[in-house]
Amino acid sequence: MTAERHLTAVGKPETDTARRARETHERHLAKQAEKIERARKAEHRRAEIKARADQLAANGQPRVLLDTDPAAIRAIATALDDGAVPDTYVRAGSVVVVETPSGAIATDDDPAQIITIVDQTRLARLLADHTFTYELVKEKLADGDSALVETEATPKGHVAAAALSSAHWPKLAPLNGIVTTPVFRPDDGSLVQEPGYDPATGLIYAPKLPLPVVPERPTDEELAAARTFVFDELLVDFPWVGPSRANYLGMLVAPLLRPFLGGVPVPLAAVDATSPATGKSLLTTIMTRVYSGYTRPWVGDDVELRKVITSILVDKGGAVVCLDNVGKAETVDQPTLAALLTATVWSDRILGVSTTVRVPNDRVWFVTGNSLSIGGDLASRTVLIRLDAKMPDPAMRPPSRFVLGDLEEWLGDPINRATVLYHLLILVRGWIVSGANRIETPMRSFTPWASATAGFLGWLDEPGFMTNRGSLHEVDEEEAQYGAFYSRWHELYGTNEVTAKQLYDSTTPSIVDGRDWKGTFLVRRKDGQPPSAVGLGKMLASERGRYRGGFRLNGFYDTDTKVWSYSVTPKSDGVPEGAQ
Repeated sequence: MTAERHLTAVGKPETDTARRARETHERHLAKQAEKIERARKAEHRRAEIKARADQLAANGQPRVLLDTDPAAIRAIATALDDGAVPDTYVRAGSVVVVETPSGAIATDDDPAQIITIVDQTRLARLLADHTFTYELVKEKLADGDSALVETEATPKGHVAAAALSSAHWPKLAPLNGIVTTPVFRPDDGSLVQEPGYDPATGLIYAPKLPLPVVPERPTDEELAAARTFVFDELLVDFPWVGPSRANYLGMLVAPLLRPFLGGVPVPLAAVDATSPATGKSLLTTIMTRVYSGYTRPWVGDDVELRKVITSILVDKGGAVVCLDNVGKAETVDQPTLAALLTATVWSDRILGVSTTVRVPNDRVWFVTGNSLSIGGDLASRTVLIRLDAKMPDPAMRPPSRFVLGDLEEWLGDPINRATVLYHLLILVRGWIVSGANRIETPMRSFTPWASATAGFLGWLDEPGFMTNRGSLHEVDEEEAQYGAFYSRWHELYGTNEVTAKQLYDSTTPSIVDGRDWKGTFLVRRKDGQPPSAVGLGKMLASERGRYRGGFRLNGFYDTDTKVWSYSVTPKSDGVPEGAQ
């Protein structure tokens, strides 16, 4: 068969040359049409890309471009510092976000909001929620050209971690914590009563109690009513020993005074009782219910205690922490707890990850127990509160005997807790407007707090604040052991110098210089056994120049023999010449 032939306009068959020309022209027209269609599609896609970009720009979300890794790190850090993510603050050098958990278990003692350190995972979620974080992806268009398309993206893990690694966030508001009660500002003593962030204190006030407005200048009638409530209703039924009521009242207002004093360190409060059910847990319950707080069982192991402290400061809110029920055979002398009390910022590694956190130590710390033993450096960092019901079974006291009845049940009502808080605020505000007088009360790192608290209690005519500090040595087993040892040492040797080896040898009766120590010789804490001569030397070396039980341990170094010798002298005798 022959191929179909086209006819010319005059009806003659198309020549091969004409056919080839026609086909070439048709192909050209088809290519032109295809090119025009590709151009149309490309232009349409460009219009879509522009419209999408305009829409994203118009929605007002902050934009974070993830370009090269260094540029992305800078862009994320700048966006955070500029406040692109709401409710973010800087806390002890770390970026944090304040959130209200959904489905949280509501308790009276927990703040409704939580502070969470922003890690790289949380950063990815916050950027997705509150910004348009994107990459520029090159897209090839139908006409052969390319366009950059803004494509939403998540920063790579190492980029997010690097962006958060800085401790310098000059534009973020500093956050010291979340409080559920009003606090007094440090500049003028005015009271934070409006919910939200307060720049003067760096605190977020998130009230939980139905609190009336506290007057700027309480009247004499308001002050008298507040004093009557605190002394004659709230605290009247506790069996205080000595100045313990004054000491507790000082700790009771510590969460209110601390912001006013600029966040100064506050000592440990030790609530001691002669027997169970005397009321020590009720005293801490007042604190945790009024101010929001956290109570957990005591942890005696120093390593575990450090983990507990870090977990509480990172994960728990509130202004008060109670480590409850120290065991009978345990001593509160942990170096970690002693270090915590003088630290305004706590630093530790997070368990299970290689991350170090720094968080403000903004809590008031309590320990409770029966016949507490407090030793080490904690004896000088503790306010002692003692209760003694002077009866065999305090638990049998009927609530009807108490002014407020069952205090724990009474505190369960938010209105009652608000009543307690309101009267405390009235009293503190009254002291501030009267001049906030201080009474100098030396207490190492806690002197600013102690002096202000003594001034407040003096203004209230509540005597005896911390006059039982000497009693702490009675509950300090280490102090008692060294005191007895030095006293017997002085009886046996007077002020003569002896070496650790001579002291050690004196415990052996068969030796010529054997002495009767009457059970007062030092023993090792770990096993209750006497130390070796070398061990005794190390124990004495760590005590040189220290006063125990009314005596001073003096050290004398012989440069010829390279040997230390020691003496004990009554503190009234002063320091012997050459002693170290």
